Amino acid sequence: MEQACYLEQVIPEYQGNPMIEALPEIWAGDTVEEMLSEEAPHNDGERMLDSRYRMHCIQRLFHYFQPLEQHIDIEQRISRCIRQGYLNRNPCTKQYARILADGYEALSGRSGYSSIRGFRPNASGFTIIGMSGVGKSTAVEKILSLYPQCICHDSYQGQPLVLTQIVWLKLDCPHDGSIKGLCFQFFEAIDRAIGTDYFPKYTKSRYTVDVLLVLMTQLVNLYQIGILVIDEMQHLSLAKGGGSEKMLNFFVTLVNTIGIPVVMIGTTKAMSILQSEFRQARRGSGQGDLLWDRMHNDLSWEIFVASMWKHQWTRNKIPLTEEMEKTLYEESQGIIDIAVKLYAMVQIKAITVGNDSFSAKDFHVAATEKLGLVKPMLDALRTGDKKKIRLYGDISPVSIEDYLSSYMSMAKDPIPEKAPGGKISVAEQAVLKLLELGVEPGTAKRLSGRALAAKGKNPHVADVVREAYYLYIIEGKEMEAAEAADGDDLRKQGGYDAMKQKGMIDETEW
Repeated sequence: MEQACYLEQVIPEYQGNPMIEALPEIWAGDTVEEMLSEEAPHNDGERMLDSRYRMHCIQRLFHYFQPLEQHIDIEQRISRCIRQGYLNRNPCTKQYARILADGYEALSGRSGYSSIRGFRPNASGFTIIGMSGVGKSTAVEKILSLYPQCICHDSYQGQPLVLTQIVWLKLDCPHDGSIKGLCFQFFEAIDRAIGTDYFPKYTKSRYTVDVLLVLMTQLVNLYQIGILVIDEMQHLSLAKGGGSEKMLNFFVTLVNTIGIPVVMIGTTKAMSILQSEFRQARRGSGQGDLLWDRMHNDLSWEIFVASMWKHQWTRNKIPLTEEMEKTLYEESQGIIDIAVKLYAMVQIKAITVGNDSFSAKDFHVAATEKLGLVKPMLDALRTGDKKKIRLYGDISPVSIEDYLSSYMSMAKDPIPEKAPGGKISVAEQAVLKLLELGVEPGTAKRLSGRALAAKGKNPHVADVVREAYYLYIIEGKEMEAAEAADGDDLRKQGGYDAMKQKGMIDETEW
C-alpha cells in the first residue's frame, strides 16, 4: 500500500480531487512503452550449461512481453476511465459524506438497504474482445500493475482525510455465469488488496443478490474503487436459464448504481452477447469497444520476433532469417501465445536430441506434433474463412509440458551426480554463480573443481565460489605477465621487417 502523494493537475476538472491527484501522472505513449517493456534475462554463457538447466531457462520465454500499439491504446483508455470515474466521487464534497452516512445507516439496520446509493456515473468503461492467446489478459494485468492498487490517505490540503483508496480490482467471470459467484469474488479481491475479512463475513450469510449488490455499493463508496475489470466474459455463454442476460443486466446495474467504470474482457465467443444485449442496455459506449485482432505480418510482427529471438539457449547460435520469420507466422497465424510456445518447442527439441540447432522446417514439425487441437482454427485464419472463424470463436490453450516431457528422455547430455537428496551439488551451484560473474563455462567448471578440492569436505557454496574466483583472477594476472614477457621474445617480433624497424638489425655491416 502506497502513501498518497498529490500531484498538481493540468486539467481543471481534475484539480482539487485527492483521488485523482494521488494517481501517477498521465503518461505519454513512449513512457508507457518503456515501462511495459520486460525482457527475459539472458546470459549467453548459459548456452554451455547442461540440457536440464537450459530447459529451465527456456521457461523465461513465457514471461517475455513486448509492448505493442494496442497496449498503449489500452493504457490510455484505462487512464481516462479511472479519472473520469472519480469526477463525481470527490471525498471532499458533502455529497460523498452524505452517501457514505446513508450506507452506514442501512448496514446498521437503522434504515433499509434501498437507501444505499452510489454516485452518478461519469464513465461506463469499455470492452476488449479477441481470440484466446493474443495477449488481452496479460496486457491488462501489465497495465494495471503500473498503477498502485491501494493508496493510503491521511490528510489533504491541511485537512484530515483518513481513507484507503483502491484504484483497481480485477475479477474473473464465474465459469457457470453465476452472479452470486461474481459478488463473492468481489469481496475476496478486496480482502486480498487491503487485508479485510469481507469474504467470510458476507458469504456465510444467506444474502440475496440484491443485498449483495447493495453491500458492494457501500464498499465501492467506502474504498473509492477506481475501476472494475472483469475477465473471461465468454463464460456467459455457459449460463443457463437466461443467466447471461441477468449477468449483463447486473453489470449495467454496477455502472448505473455504483457509479464506477467497468472494463470487460472476453474471447470472440462473448461478442454476440456483449454486442446485442449489453451495448443496448448500458449508458453510452464509454471509451469505445476494442476488437483485439491477431498480429499481422508487418513491422510490428518483425519487431516482436526480432526481440524474442535474442532469448535462445541452443549451443549453436541460430540467426533469424526471413524464412524463419515467415514460417513462424504461418504456423502461429500471428497469435502471440502460439508463436512463443513454438519458439520454445523447437529449442527444446534441438537441445534434447543433441544437435543444438534448428531450422524453419522445425517450426512446421512442432506445429504438426502439438497444434492438432487448434489446427482447424488456424486453418480458418489462414484461409480467411470468416464463417469458420465465427464457428470456432475460440482456440484451445496449448500446453507445452507434455511436449517437454516427451523429449526429456531423449536428452544427450550426461547427467552429473547430484548431492544427497537430489539437490544440486555444491560444484554445480558454484559453476552457475561463476557464469553470472562472467567466467567462461569451461573455465568455471575447471576452477570450481579445483576450489572444491582445496576446501575439503562439505564446503559452503560461497567459499567455493570465492576460492574459484580468486583462482580466476590469479590466472588472469599470470596470463597478462606472460603476454608482457612475450614482448621481449625475438620469435614474437613479427618477422625481419618488424625487427628492422625497431633498430634490432644493422645492415651496414653487410
